[in-house]
Amino acid sequence: MDIEIDDYYMIVSFYGNIDSSHVESYRKQLDELIENSHNDMIFDFTDVTMIDSSGIGLILGRYNQLKNDNRTLIITGLNSVAYRLFELTGLFKIMPYFRSLDDIKEGKL
Repeated sequence: MDIEIDDYYMIVSFYGNIDSSHVESYRKQLDELIENSHNDMIFDFTDVTMIDSSGIGLILGRYNQLKNDNRTLIITGLNSVAYRLFELTGLFKIMPYFRSLDDIKEGKL
């Protein structure tokens, strides 16, 4: 997981699998990051190969943290399988999805 912070966003880029073997480590890092910043957050999944239910739980937990602080979690870069999972679970109804980081910068849905 890589983290980049600019004037508006905390951009978190994930790699490989987001599963139960990685979620606890990610959760601790993300919780600290959220506590120490006031920016909205972007989760970039461009280089993720698989997300399981614990990964979905990680995302929902960070979404709720940010929402409680009137901040936004934006999702980008999902592969077709992960996109379908997010669609089926209704995550796109509560958080915005952009195809790429460039689209976010340009304001394109």
